[in-house]
Amino acid sequence: MTLKTKNAPYAIGFTVLFYVGFALANDFDWSFVNTMSIGKDGFTFESTVLSLVFYIMTLVLTYLLSAEWKHRLIFARWNNPLPGSRAFTELVDKDSRISRGNLIAKYGPLPKCAEEQNALWYSIYKEKQTDTVVLNSHGRWLLFRDLFAISVVLFVPSSIFTFIYSGIPRGFVFVVLTLFIVLALLICARNTGVRFVCNVLAR
Repeated sequence: MTLKTKNAPYAIGFTVLFYVGFALANDFDWSFVNTMSIGKDGFTFESTVLSLVFYIMTLVLTYLLSAEWKHRLIFARWNNPLPGSRAFTELVDKDSRISRGNLIAKYGPLPKCAEEQNALWYSIYKEKQTDTVVLNSHGRWLLFRDLFAISVVLFVPSSIFTFIYSGIPRGFVFVVLTLFIVLALLICARNTGVRFVCNVLAR
């Protein structure tokens, strides 16, 4: 099972919760949530159609933004946005678990060019990708990256609709609360991305 597959139930659950908030803001029906059950296989509904709708919706929302654009938005960098591109010039000295000397002894002089840094970091990751800590860290990074992407894609259309359909007061409340969620997910995605890079170097 891939990390994306493991994260799928959480992504679907987030999409459902986002819809519930949207429905509350606009007085839409959301009683179908009462038919939802949570098990080892994730979220299921009594209606197969609903299960399929939310699964497909989540899949589409996850891939509407390319990986490159997700990384640019999360790390606020246009070129070389991934933290692996700063692994040896910035991050290596900010984590007390990482020994620069050990890295130099094993891999030689550490690169300063962003592309070369990311390339070396990725080669180190490939050596350690099955490590439990690295695997869990990678999974959390992918999860928060995708949850952030889903929230960004849904934010604008749902906010505009709420302002038009339910008026300015409700629209304002919805925007503020949704923006808080988007920013929280942004911070989580940024932190888990950096942590993932550091965990690879620290193992």
